[in-house]
Amino acid sequence: MTWAPIWLRLAPPRQLGARIRWLFLIFILFNVVTSVPRTLEGDVAPLPWQLAAVAAALGLGWWWLRGYRRNSFPVWAAPVEGLALGVIGYGSHNWLITLGLLFSAVSFRGLYGTWRHALLMTVSLFAASAAAIALTEPGQLGVFLQQSAGVPPLALFTAAVAESTRRQEQAAARERVFARLGSTLVTTSDADAIGRHAAEAAEELLGGLPGGWAAITRNTPEGEAVSTVAGPVPAALLAGDISSVRVTLTLRSDKQLYGTLMAGGDVPIPAEVMPSLETLAAQTVLGLRNAEHAADLRHQAFHDNLTGLANRLLLRDHLEQAVARARRGSPVALLMVDLDGFKAVNDTYGHAAGDQLLVAVAQRLRDGIRGADTAARLGGDEFAVLLDGMDSPRDAVLVAERLLTSIQEPLVVSGVELIPRGSIGVAVWEDHADADALMHDADTAMYSAKTAGKSRVAVAA
Repeated sequence: MTWAPIWLRLAPPRQLGARIRWLFLIFILFNVVTSVPRTLEGDVAPLPWQLAAVAAALGLGWWWLRGYRRNSFPVWAAPVEGLALGVIGYGSHNWLITLGLLFSAVSFRGLYGTWRHALLMTVSLFAASAAAIALTEPGQLGVFLQQSAGVPPLALFTAAVAESTRRQEQAAARERVFARLGSTLVTTSDADAIGRHAAEAAEELLGGLPGGWAAITRNTPEGEAVSTVAGPVPAALLAGDISSVRVTLTLRSDKQLYGTLMAGGDVPIPAEVMPSLETLAAQTVLGLRNAEHAADLRHQAFHDNLTGLANRLLLRDHLEQAVARARRGSPVALLMVDLDGFKAVNDTYGHAAGDQLLVAVAQRLRDGIRGADTAARLGGDEFAVLLDGMDSPRDAVLVAERLLTSIQEPLVVSGVELIPRGSIGVAVWEDHADADALMHDADTAMYSAKTAGKSRVAVAA
């Protein structure tokens, strides 16, 4: 380990609370270092006790440095640190050394933990120091007690400073979480990603709560299910047991229920965190609603509003991808479908009846193809079907004949039974120049079917 990384880790931090802890660390380490020669230069205490005092001082210095770098101290350390300070007092036989270390230790250690921890630390350090002086310099105990009268107020002051800076740091951290989440929600339209970011933000807002975790549930056709988690989520929760949940916030917008934001931990969630979690839930709802709107816009941009089939833009995109695969040997075919006599239906029964007919034909096309295929409405009464990855070119003709049979089944529209008719042109990829060439051949074949008498399938030459 080099000195440069150590110095960088001990460099003055920028945050107010961290800088205060850094200053008190420097103060206490200075007292530790200067106590060593002052302890060894005395000749009252036996040498073994002097060496024990030096070891205790250096051990405390290492321990405090370690706690500073980890930004925490365990509760059990308070009596141990008090014992070490007592050893220093006994081995140095110098109440001034003990008093200096007591003040600096209370100042530094009061910045960590809760008020209860600060009280325990103060009592442990003070009691051990007083006991050591009572054993080594009983005549100076009264002076020590008089000079150390400021220790309790100092402990209260440092604990108050720690609490104030801790709240400021938590508020700043929450602002950073919301700023980051806000920018993420603006650029994200995927509901799963929004849920993941929201759960991570909620876990951050818990601020290091022991065992703190957060989860987002989403409503599904099968019921509510956990969709994303952050932190050490209890296994029982994933199995549906919500007994470990301490906070549940509904993600609802108007009449739309998206799910819930849940959070928990080994201890109760602090009351001051609740407003932030509620704000997070509101932002999550806004993000999910915007994602829903964005998904609707994307769907409208690439799908036919009447039938829900792909539109010309989406068909073109899928066709170009299929053509690229066809160049690598995957058979591709394009069917052009045109309804025969559709104008007469509109003129006789009205446009509403015509729309019903188009929707019914679209559904029959959708039902007659595989999931890998694409059915599209190009406009008016024109449709197209992209068959991707067929076993053989002959399959395209079989599919076209099956679709034509389905299209021409009787249909009741506006109380009137109609028998739709259609003509289908088939073009199979055979080293065509591009997607436009394949569409041209399929279109030409479709018009050939119409010219040959309609209600039939024609294959491009």
